[in-house]
Amino acid sequence: MIAPKRNALQQLVYLLGLYRIYLKIYFRTLIEYRTDTWVALIGGLCAQASTLTFLTVIFQRIPRLAGWSYYELVFIFGLAATGRALNQAFLNVPYSLNGYIRSGMLDVFMIRPVGPLFQATGMSQEINGVGSALTGMVILIYAASHLELHWTFAKGIYVAVALISSMIIQLAVLLAIVVSAFWILEIRSIIYPVGWLYDFTRYPLQIFTPFIRGLLTYIIPFALGSFYPAAFLLRPHLYSWAGLVVPFVAILLFILTYNLWLFGLRRYSSASG
Repeated sequence: MIAPKRNALQQLVYLLGLYRIYLKIYFRTLIEYRTDTWVALIGGLCAQASTLTFLTVIFQRIPRLAGWSYYELVFIFGLAATGRALNQAFLNVPYSLNGYIRSGMLDVFMIRPVGPLFQATGMSQEINGVGSALTGMVILIYAASHLELHWTFAKGIYVAVALISSMIIQLAVLLAIVVSAFWILEIRSIIYPVGWLYDFTRYPLQIFTPFIRGLLTYIIPFALGSFYPAAFLLRPHLYSWAGLVVPFVAILLFILTYNLWLFGLRRYSSASG
């Protein structure tokens, strides 16, 4: 099948419409399997509530942690948790790609007139992320209501930009690891531990050692999609640089990782090869 010629804008509109179809199928799945959906929603609620309970217990004895108040920590946690959950719900493709490569499904993607990474993304939504995302947003709003943030339209837009940036940064970091699946048989022992590092960024980086702070800022920059955007909203006079750096890094990382993916794809010899 030969793909029709489209300019950049037409291609973007086409891909957005196609992804909307993938999402429609996804949400119909949620409706069809109601029990699974409710289990996922309740599971997400319990997971986030347990961490919130832990923070509450800690702050009953320690009024401030590394200079951050209770509601500031809850805000940081809420933003980070929401970004993680949205990535899990809609951009969970790195955890699925290894299976697609090994099973030969990637071969099927490659003969279709749409990029294989786009198809894999559309088929890799994760139901468990829905409940966690809703709970994370509630926690974020709850914390914001107890903080003097002086909300403006610009800040509201930045929250959306920060969450999208968080999703893209997580995707880029994990996709860079998954590309090695073109040459390495088993990568799950790498991708899962790296993904777990994101949990560190749900707390102020000041409570960690300089090595952990540097790792999560410069090497595996999960903190740029979680802690630093929250810190910018809470203390803009100290983290003003995060306003522009966070979305810039997200775009740059995705471009670099996508080119790395294309490099690996050009050397892919199919599952039978």
